Amino acid sequence: MIVKKAGVLLWTWAALLLVNGQPSPEELAPLLDGLFGGPIVEAIGTATDLQKRVPLMTDDPTVAPLIDLQVFAPPVVPKGGTSCTVRLLEYSFGVDSFNKPAIVSYVPPVLPECGKVGEWAAISLNLSVFSIGTQYDRLGAIYLSHTEVWRTSSAEPTKTGTRWTTIKDMTHYTPLFAKSGDLMMDFSNIVDTSLLLDAAFDVTITATFYAPTKAFPVPDTPDLIIPLSNLSPTLPNFFAIDNDAGAATDIEIPDTSEEAYVEIACSGNSAEEFWYLNTPDEFIDTFPPDSGLVGKGPFREVQVLVDGQLAGVVWPHAVIYTGGITPSNWRPLTSFGAYDQPTYWISITPFIPQLLTGNQSHSITLRVQGQGSNPSINSNWFVSGSVHIRVGLGKVAGRLTKYEVDPLEIKTIGGATAGNKTLHTWLTAKRRLSVEAELTTSHGRQTVSFTQDLRYSNEADYEDEGWVQRGAQSTVGTTEAQHGGQLVLRDAFSYPLTVFSNYSLFTQEFGGYGSDIHQNHTRALHPPFSFQRSIHSVQHARGQIGMDNWPGLRHAINGTGETTQLFAYSDGRGETYFRDVAAMNDGWVKDEVWGTLKDANPPVPKSQIFGPGGGPGFRRMVARGRR
Repeated sequence: MIVKKAGVLLWTWAALLLVNGQPSPEELAPLLDGLFGGPIVEAIGTATDLQKRVPLMTDDPTVAPLIDLQVFAPPVVPKGGTSCTVRLLEYSFGVDSFNKPAIVSYVPPVLPECGKVGEWAAISLNLSVFSIGTQYDRLGAIYLSHTEVWRTSSAEPTKTGTRWTTIKDMTHYTPLFAKSGDLMMDFSNIVDTSLLLDAAFDVTITATFYAPTKAFPVPDTPDLIIPLSNLSPTLPNFFAIDNDAGAATDIEIPDTSEEAYVEIACSGNSAEEFWYLNTPDEFIDTFPPDSGLVGKGPFREVQVLVDGQLAGVVWPHAVIYTGGITPSNWRPLTSFGAYDQPTYWISITPFIPQLLTGNQSHSITLRVQGQGSNPSINSNWFVSGSVHIRVGLGKVAGRLTKYEVDPLEIKTIGGATAGNKTLHTWLTAKRRLSVEAELTTSHGRQTVSFTQDLRYSNEADYEDEGWVQRGAQSTVGTTEAQHGGQLVLRDAFSYPLTVFSNYSLFTQEFGGYGSDIHQNHTRALHPPFSFQRSIHSVQHARGQIGMDNWPGLRHAINGTGETTQLFAYSDGRGETYFRDVAAMNDGWVKDEVWGTLKDANPPVPKSQIFGPGGGPGFRRMVARGRR
């Protein structure tokens, strides 16, 4: 059953539960109830009201900087207590910034209003960026003491400027913020006037530290965080993985370690940016070599290995960047995760007995597996992580009692019609994993377990030698960890994605391309060191780009784009955030926000909304004259 609210399609509970592993009705109820209880506001304006935009390299008819955003739920922080805000970094990533991160010293704040060092109620990081001119989307990352704490990307800005701000909860990184170290931000940008790329990214990062209150005490956080990165003092710290070996980090953990979790950040790059649209190798020769196909298949698994033994996997959400598939789809409203990519948790607590043996270091390997051979993926994936450890009062001992890791079940079928006019492929995958150990700690003896149950399918059609593609992908699953029968980690998710793209005129001198994309991100997450939270994001985007031949082929000269999003957030503290937002052809046409956290992340200013009552912000030339 499907119901419609404000022009957005929502699956009801029954439809959501057709596939195992998705969030339960109890986890979904506050999300859907809150969305249905919100205001119903129709978007202002139509596609004919807002003229075609010029998304990349020519002058925009705008008169004010555009507010760009990824919808997010703001961090939950104390009310009525004291806090302090510290500026950590102010830097312009322009000429000569590619592969040259900005690096500054970090020192914990000691002012009384900040709270005692290491005993903060909450920490939030504010990332604000301004860019003006022409630029492609660029990937960024923030590291503290070589641990990645934020994976982000950029807008494709306007000629009159684009601003975006995102706020992220950093509380579970308290051990890093409690010690002096280096703060590094990589925002590898290319400014090259011969390519008409002239926009820098002017970045400001501030951190706000909140003192605890009676109603908001110091939360549970790790005692120790160990980076899983290349540890370079001058280069981006993520691993660039382009083979099946992955990247290993040697670690040593205290002999009092009672819990250990790996947090992972991962992004496909270059030929892996659109991995979910890649074609299985067995069908890659259906069309000529210069067709629109990329090989190695659409399935990707990010693996965590302890001393070479598989400990857990991540089947990631497909983040689409602001230049992805059709750039006009994502300005000013980006896809979910573009400015704050989700991370993923794996419990390696059952492997603690192994990690404590031999009085020597042990390795944690991050590896990406696809469907190709020699290697199984294209180049490349950017992956990093960190090990979060809780220590006890005495030495820990134990043994691994159960290790049931079934081989990945993956099946691929398909074929072409007569004359190779069209190609159809269908892929399914399953993964089950169950690991248990018996630990003896300062709290006594207990059984610790980690389980995963994941399902995947991808069905695709290719026409016109691969330049026209239709893909429908479903990624669902449940990851859980229990200690002594108590749930300490739960991640139940569903990431459906459908893409139609038409690049049949892409190689022509005066060609074009377009797409229609529907993407959901539904996730009930109980991370190891925070409250339970649930997110339901539904996005639909469609648009097209027109091109000319100067300064070279595929120079965008105009385009249309239309994006709608319905977003819901709730957590175990009773906090909620709901948003119903729409953008079209570089103009905001609707933005309604409600819930307990609405004031912490309000809608865009009315001056940015197209229609009656809007202006004098982002004005457009409209069919009935200039507003």
